Formats: sequence, structure tokens, C-alpha cells
Amino acid sequence: MCEWCGAPHGLREGFSVVERPAQALVGRIWDGTYSQAAAGAIVAVLKEVQAFAGARGSALWAGPIVGVSWNERPDGFRTFVGVERDDAKASGAGMVPLDVPALRFATAWHDAGDGDVLDHYEAMLAWMEREGLAWDRRAMHHREEYPLHADFSAAPVLRLMVPVT
Repeated sequence: MCEWCGAPHGLREGFSVVERPAQALVGRIWDGTYSQAAAGAIVAVLKEVQAFAGARGSALWAGPIVGVSWNERPDGFRTFVGVERDDAKASGAGMVPLDVPALRFATAWHDAGDGDVLDHYEAMLAWMEREGLAWDRRAMHHREEYPLHADFSAAPVLRLMVPVT
């Protein structure tokens, strides 16, 4: 597991705050409904980006697969799923670049036995309120990090992240 995928430091109630540096990513953009996502559309994009990263070998840093989401409408959302890019070899099979700014996040590691991801996000939002943290939606609504070699056919294992001020 990479250093970014490990357990965060300073856990309180299972949550912590972490900083992420600016990143140059390459991947896919998906835009659809919540029902499409629940039916597996996001998993298909995750698998596609995972295969792209694996095919690139050492051309890409072996860090996490990063998902960045924007919940801009009531029936669905837009998400980018990608990996850190090597500018010399960043293109391929319709992949698009995304530059993500440095941000501070409330975070929690979500494992297969932790129940529903949405329930875990709700618990994180309640913790943020207790800690006096505000949800900063200016750059994105959520970030998620998946181990590069995750099994996307199994229960989700990922780092949940909400940008905060």
C-alpha cells in the first residue's frame, strides 16, 4: 500500500485532517445519474483507469487512483477518475488531464466492513461540524483515493475525503 493509502495520523472518532499537494492527473470524466452510478458505471470507469495505469507501467507513479466529484444537480453528479500523470506520456485512449489544487481534507479510511459509503460520508460531515470544520466546495465536492491494485468487484475499499476550511 502506498504512503497516501495508509492510515491517516491524528485520528479522532475515526476521522482526521490531511493535506494533499497539487497534482497533475490524467483519466476519464463521467457524468451521469445516481442510479447509473449504483448500477456500476463508476466501477467501470475505475477499472478502465486502473487498466490504463497498469498498461503504462513505470510511466505513471504507482500512487492511488483518484476520484474527484462535483455534485452539481439533484439527480446525479460529474466525476473525474485518474492517476498522476507523466507529462511526457500522459495521453492515451481518450484520457484527459486534470490539474487538482493543493487542498486540506477531512478524511477517513473506508474498508469493506465499514458499511455503506454514503453513511460513512454522513458520519464524516457530522464529525466536521463537531470539529468546527467547514465544507469547502469551491474546487470539488469530494475526493476519493483507491489503492492502485484495488479489487473493484469486491466491497469498496477507499479513502473518503471532503475538502475543508
